[in-house]
Amino acid sequence: MPTMYGGRETVAGKTVVVTGSNTGIGKETVKELAMRGGRIIMACRNTEKGELARQEIVEETRNEQVVVRELDLGSLESVRNFARDFNETESRLDILINNAGVMACPKALTKDGLEMQIGTNHFGHFLLTNLLLDKLKACSPSRIVIVSSIGHAYGKINFNDLNSEKTYGEFVAYNQSKLANVLHALELSSRLKGTGVTVNSLHP
Repeated sequence: MPTMYGGRETVAGKTVVVTGSNTGIGKETVKELAMRGGRIIMACRNTEKGELARQEIVEETRNEQVVVRELDLGSLESVRNFARDFNETESRLDILINNAGVMACPKALTKDGLEMQIGTNHFGHFLLTNLLLDKLKACSPSRIVIVSSIGHAYGKINFNDLNSEKTYGEFVAYNQSKLANVLHALELSSRLKGTGVTVNSLHP
């Protein structure tokens, strides 16, 4: 059976952004980092649910430096608004955790006309990461964590039908988006060598 990580590292004085953080893995990530003393930005599509989760986390961790901000990764406008507000109001960014995602959903499109899974899981996070990159570099050593999935191993980037307009399979599209996450992490890690920003992807 897996055991809980018992390290005593802290993130005091550091600012962390966690996307999709009002439930599931994202919420547990925020809770753990809040217990370790960080300033945590919960980037949530639904801010009402985000606020309920924030109150619960603050009550449990006694860390008041947990903040909810609106971010809909299915809208590139929302991503740009979040990044602009963050860059203008926050002095630092030490860790960016790209956690939010949708899985094996019926065919749907983002507000920008992208297939929902690759649009949310990859392109939304891709844009977000690039818009926050200068802040991460300025605060190095810093890190980017991209939550992928073992599904990436079954994925294929279909350059002839990237948006699943010709055919659509729920898991085919999901696996493609998760492979895109891993490829993004690998390429970004290469491009950021020497900057002090490290990039990791993981299967939760």
